[in-house]
Amino acid sequence: MIAAAYWMQRGLAMALVSADWSRLALAVLNRLLVLRPSDLYAGVRRAKVLADLGQKNAAIKCLQQLLIDHPAHAPSWYQLAYLLESTARHAESEPAFRSALSIDPEMDEAWYGLAMLLVREARLDEAVTALEHTTRLQPLSPHGWYQLAKTHAKLAQPEQALEVIRRLRSFEPQVATRLASEIGLK
Repeated sequence: MIAAAYWMQRGLAMALVSADWSRLALAVLNRLLVLRPSDLYAGVRRAKVLADLGQKNAAIKCLQQLLIDHPAHAPSWYQLAYLLESTARHAESEPAFRSALSIDPEMDEAWYGLAMLLVREARLDEAVTALEHTTRLQPLSPHGWYQLAKTHAKLAQPEQALEVIRRLRSFEPQVATRLASEIGLK
């Protein structure tokens, strides 16, 4: 009986999340967690809904609890790191980004998030390494290349910044032109 109730509630939760009925979805997800307290699906979705409702601290607590039962779930570590960053809890976010990456070293968004944290903390050499991972994993995304060139420029490495701009110009010429102008390189 509990299994049938669980699957019915899960289907309802999926439909409500898809329809963007966050408050109703949250109520259903809470019931799912009563039926199965360590349910990965319900915990992840509940954290997302809480964050979408602006309840970031509650979402953080939800993810922290979820990660006790599912410490190898890289997407939850990434989501936790992102939420910690968005609430200016930078010292806590770095270990969460690094946990996500230790589980899934191919998670480009975690490399990018870690890189932006490192740039903010002026740990630019480490940021370059993280951005190089980002650009290797997402070679056609301008975001990583853009930040990599800016970071090289901050490190007074104009040759490396120009090389990045040349690569960026091959697939995003307007972005590359704007970036070169922004950092004073042609």
